[in-house]
Amino acid sequence: MVYTTVTFAPVQGFIEKSRKLRDLYGSSFILSYLSRAVCDAAKADGHVVISPALISVTQGTPNQIVIRGNFSEVAAHEALLQAWKAVVDICREEVERRLPESLLPSGSRYSWKRVWDAWGNHAWEFFYAQANSITAARSHLNETKRSRAWTGINWHGESSTLSGADAIAWYGMAEKMHPKDSAADQHDKIKEYCELLSKALTEEILDPTEQLSIPELIKRVLLLDEVVKTLNRDDYQGKIPKIEAPKSFRSVNRYDGARWTGWFQGDGDSIGNFLRSLKDAGEDEENALSEFSSAMMEWGKNFPLFLGENIGRIIYAGGDDFLGILFRNAPAPALDGQEILDWFYKFPEIWQRHKRIDSSGKLLTVSVGLVWAAPNIPQRDVLQHCKDAEQAAKRGGRDRLCLRVLFNGGNYLEWICPWWFLDVMQEYRDRDHKQGQDANWGHLFEDIATLEARHALTHQSDVSLALFALYFGDARRQQLETFLWSKNDKTGILGHDASTQDETQRLNDWICNLAKVGFHLHRQKAPINQPMLSNAV
Repeated sequence: MVYTTVTFAPVQGFIEKSRKLRDLYGSSFILSYLSRAVCDAAKADGHVVISPALISVTQGTPNQIVIRGNFSEVAAHEALLQAWKAVVDICREEVERRLPESLLPSGSRYSWKRVWDAWGNHAWEFFYAQANSITAARSHLNETKRSRAWTGINWHGESSTLSGADAIAWYGMAEKMHPKDSAADQHDKIKEYCELLSKALTEEILDPTEQLSIPELIKRVLLLDEVVKTLNRDDYQGKIPKIEAPKSFRSVNRYDGARWTGWFQGDGDSIGNFLRSLKDAGEDEENALSEFSSAMMEWGKNFPLFLGENIGRIIYAGGDDFLGILFRNAPAPALDGQEILDWFYKFPEIWQRHKRIDSSGKLLTVSVGLVWAAPNIPQRDVLQHCKDAEQAAKRGGRDRLCLRVLFNGGNYLEWICPWWFLDVMQEYRDRDHKQGQDANWGHLFEDIATLEARHALTHQSDVSLALFALYFGDARRQQLETFLWSKNDKTGILGHDASTQDETQRLNDWICNLAKVGFHLHRQKAPINQPMLSNAV
């Protein structure tokens, strides 16, 4: 039996070049849409798609595809390109329809089709491998990815103000600058065109000051009703997948007022090892992968339902990885840190609804990075912090949450805790014996600041443990000391292996970080814009 594996790139970079939530959704949707195009082509050619599971939703389709059968490289690549070119062409035509040459400055015309065609042909790196087993095919695919073979696109003129790399999309972008023309003249033309395009598309989609590249513009235009209807026309169906547009899409204005937002990114722990263990245990590799993919896709499909009304949006949830945002739009009250925590106290139960069990009989775990971000931080920076926080949770021992409070200017505070111990925050009692929303986290915060200033938290942990017991109770202190490191089927609070760790310093840091992060998440008003302790990262 021959198995075929297919993937394409760039994925993470394509998503990260996003300024607005609409861009994030567009990025995720395009990646899923192209994956679905390859899956549909393989199925139409008589092959069985093992992973991803083909449930009735395009959004969230993972972009590593495993197919049973000799699905040719030419056919797979053609399916990807055909779907992408259709998206590129229809988006360009929609822009030209909304802003025709008759509305351009006198004597101007669109001469940019060649550049759009270049993006249609060279936007994606394509990778393909075959072998006699799924494991071998996926291994060969990873080896193929190390040997890059990609055509870059040269461009003239100014770079996009979003990505800082690709050319700004405007009607004269393919024209070579005449020696008599100054760069200032070209800049004025670009500025005027972008302002006209903003009016044609509406400011909700494109701000007059934004100057986007072609792929960035595609993310904005793709979900317009007219584009969706065109892609779903009868003459396209059978060649490319049907597009599924959201019922509504309102961006969050993160530059308005002082609203903080919660961003979270997660990934299943050791999924590759889990799949290999099934094969080693004698289970049918194909059935195991197919069942796992189906379970995860169904979980991702239902995940948005768990957020609740008007408190956020799932950007993508495909397979075992996901990205989401928690917020509340004005005029409703702003979401606060306590509400964010209340949602994440329930998260392990939400994750475990996929009901996948590893070879030792345990439910598969997940690591998540949560970033509580100030309102004026660029979205690209927030996304990078989400990725870093998720990796910090992985490095911290997996099966845990990394809470990161991100301030304007890039400083942040971070605390990492296993899921089972996260509700320790609910046990906090201040000096006035108040708990819950009435508790003043400033009491613990001030005590930690005083002790750090006096260097009282070095070389021994008795002081920090006593302080922890004072505010969280003796029972919680006993749990903390008993399960510092993994044992008895419980994930260690500090990690798995004590032999390579400086236990005293790690414990002191963990308690100090709990105090700092807890203070900023539990303030009655939005957190201040700068961390109150000088040792923030």
